[in-house]
Amino acid sequence: MEYPKVKLNQIGLKRYFSNHLWFRPQEIYQFEKVKENISPGSLVNIFSEDGFFLGCGYFNPKSYYSLKILSKEKTLIDEKFFLNKFSNALKLRKKLYSKEKCFRLIFSEGDFLPGLIVDIYNKVIVLQIQTLGIEKLKNFIIKALKILFAPSAIILKNDSIIRKEEELELYVEIIYGKTEEIILVEMDEIKFLIPVIKGQKTGFFLDQRENRRFIKALIKSDVILDVFSYTGGFAFYALKGGAKKAYLLDRSEFALDLAKEIAKLNGWKDKIIPILGDAFQILKNPPKADVIIIDPPAFIKSKKDLKDGIKKYQSLYFLGMKALKKEGLLFAFSCSHFLKNKTLKKFIENNLKNLNKEGRFIFHGSQAPDHPINPFVEETFYLKGIGIYIK
Repeated sequence: MEYPKVKLNQIGLKRYFSNHLWFRPQEIYQFEKVKENISPGSLVNIFSEDGFFLGCGYFNPKSYYSLKILSKEKTLIDEKFFLNKFSNALKLRKKLYSKEKCFRLIFSEGDFLPGLIVDIYNKVIVLQIQTLGIEKLKNFIIKALKILFAPSAIILKNDSIIRKEEELELYVEIIYGKTEEIILVEMDEIKFLIPVIKGQKTGFFLDQRENRRFIKALIKSDVILDVFSYTGGFAFYALKGGAKKAYLLDRSEFALDLAKEIAKLNGWKDKIIPILGDAFQILKNPPKADVIIIDPPAFIKSKKDLKDGIKKYQSLYFLGMKALKKEGLLFAFSCSHFLKNKTLKKFIENNLKNLNKEGRFIFHGSQAPDHPINPFVEETFYLKGIGIYIK
């Protein structure tokens, strides 16, 4: 397909050969001229200055990264293209999770499709589209998903603030089929209610699957404090593993009400204690627990948030460790790729010194493998966690 041409300059070419998928205006040859001639969100063919073909992608001069690659082959970006991409992604997921009915099918750059998230919840598919280029291709995407999965419903969960960077409206829409606003699924023999319309992200945090499984296997007859619990993912896995009781701390009344319903479904109505409030305040005078799990939202969403975000993480992990009994376990997570593993580890080490406590690292966690990490796009490695045994 002869899409409009965009050329990379020498700086951009160097980035291309480092296997990155995004390019800034200063990496595009004669950017201002390109900007005048190609409308935002258009598909383009990408070349070097001397005319060597490099790939296909989409162009949006309004975005910080104005050019993103979809394929390094000369191809038509259509329904067939996405069907092939989704089929390959599904093949990997079947190797990773052969029996799972809930999983992430597409993880943007981790699956070489920048700007697209696709989560599968049984027969309901939830999409997150983050860029104008993908927004313009959504009809191809939806057709391909219908062919591959024959879903009962497809939802566009396009309410992420990241869309504003590309001047896209925020909306949630059932684009195909019918579904309830809250659907029932089962994961690891636990019944969950997923708020696919009003919930955070696509309704559930599938990326914490393996970390929840670790905690489930570890916890026996303990009292749990699940901080930033949302609908109780960690708490319910702990209860499945044999926990005595679980406190669920969150500032969302909607999420905690849903957690109560999930507890009833699983026969744990009397084993959960929801706490509505601010984590930073409640951790100053917390309920007594043997295990504290802290899984906050991303405090560092961009570089401008770095200074304030680091302070929040430092304060939160300090409060969590201080709140722990003399002997117990603390699990500290971060879903911001700007907070590096070594920095998270340093926070924990400093807290041990400041509180005059002894601890041993017993766990290092990351995102589940259906959220694959692209080794050349560091932003795809975002979730990290540390478990420390304190005595």
